Amino acid sequence: MNIYTASLVLIATVLTASMDATAQCRKFSKKTVISAVDANLDIDQITAGMLGRGETAAAVLEVESTGEVDLIISTHTDLGEVHYSVVNVGGDQLASGVLSGSAMRLPVEVEANNDLIVHIASERPNSAYTPLGCVSLATTKVIPNEMDILMGQ
Repeated sequence: MNIYTASLVLIATVLTASMDATAQCRKFSKKTVISAVDANLDIDQITAGMLGRGETAAAVLEVESTGEVDLIISTHTDLGEVHYSVVNVGGDQLASGVLSGSAMRLPVEVEANNDLIVHIASERPNSAYTPLGCVSLATTKVIPNEMDILMGQ
C-alpha cells in the first residue's frame, strides 16, 4: 500500500467516525429535547454538538421577539458536571448554573433582536482518557390553541 492509499483510508475512517458521532448526537438531541418539551410548546430552534470533557463551547441563539422563552439544555452523562452561562449580546447575565447528564428547561426573559449567547464548560477529566458527549441547546415557542385565541378576542 502506498502513502496515498494509506492517506485516503485514514481520511475515510476519520470522516466515517465523525459522521457517526454527528448522527448519534442528533439522535440524542431529539430524544432529550423533545422529551423535555410540554405539549403546548413547539421547538423554535435547536443546535447540538460534540464536546470533550474539559472543553468549552458557546452558541448563539437568535431572538426575534420580546417575551419569555424556554431554553432547554441537555448534556450527555459522560461530560460530568457541565457549567452553563446565558448572556444576551449586550453582556447582561440572564442565567447560570450546573447540570449533569440531564435535560433542563430554563425560562428566560428576552428582548427582541437581543440574541442569547450560551457558554458551556464541562468538568475536567480525571485521567488521560477524555470522554466525548453531546450537548444540545433549544428554545421553544408557546403555541396557543384555538380556545386561547378565542378567549383573547
